[in-house]
Amino acid sequence: MLKYTEGYLRLDGISIHYYRIGGNKPPFVLLHGATDNGLCWTPAAELLAERYDVIMPDAQGHGLSARLGKNFTFKSHTEQVAGLAMGLGLNKPIIMGHSMGAGTAVNVAVEYPSLPKAIILEDPAWVTPESLESQNDPEKMKQHEAFMKALAGFGKRTLGEVIAEGRAQNPRWSEEEIIPWAQAKRQFDPALFSMMAINSRSYEELVPKITCPTLLIIADGGLVTEAVAKNAAKLWKSKQPFKWVQIKGAGHNIRREQFEEFQKALFGFLKTLPA
Repeated sequence: MLKYTEGYLRLDGISIHYYRIGGNKPPFVLLHGATDNGLCWTPAAELLAERYDVIMPDAQGHGLSARLGKNFTFKSHTEQVAGLAMGLGLNKPIIMGHSMGAGTAVNVAVEYPSLPKAIILEDPAWVTPESLESQNDPEKMKQHEAFMKALAGFGKRTLGEVIAEGRAQNPRWSEEEIIPWAQAKRQFDPALFSMMAINSRSYEELVPKITCPTLLIIADGGLVTEAVAKNAAKLWKSKQPFKWVQIKGAGHNIRREQFEEFQKALFGFLKTLPA
């Protein structure tokens, strides 16, 4: 069982909750995806805990962190991760994120280039020039509204009902994944999806600005296509390494569906980083 402590840090008046393994080890920050919470990283954190001081924050609007206010933008998540790292005295943390959290990891690397030792991106919710153009498409907006309604409904169900739905929808996931996933679905702030795009900056703008070592993990059924990954490699300008890995037989939740392959990609990359 994963052992951790919990804490809160107040950043610009916003209370951010986090879980931390602790110990005199290199820091490793895990950023969850939209509608998840910090403990949704539990299986991965258990693997990393032997070598790293793992920190798992609840992003604003998620878990036990503050709800979203009128001044929130997705830039707030970036500033809060940087503030958390500084507030906790984390020296050159490795930052790994999934989906929305991967987008935040990229933004941190771009806006605070001296902060991360490296970033690891699990199927980031990257915006492409094409998706930016299609945001006002009536059909897309209708799908978005239906999606928002479905997510908002989780808060009205019991934990047992959400767990049962999670098991039915994701039969390949372990119980270690299902339980925190279900708890998170009853905690997040539905106002999160009042904006159509999680990150309004195209990956084509962001990738050339990353200067730290980067691993991009994609899947054959995920958001980031092989073509986008190859294009990201072409856009790379840093002297530090950029690597991308495609895992077969997985969708957007790569580590939940192909954990062993995800683990291989992750630790293969970590071995290449200087001590």
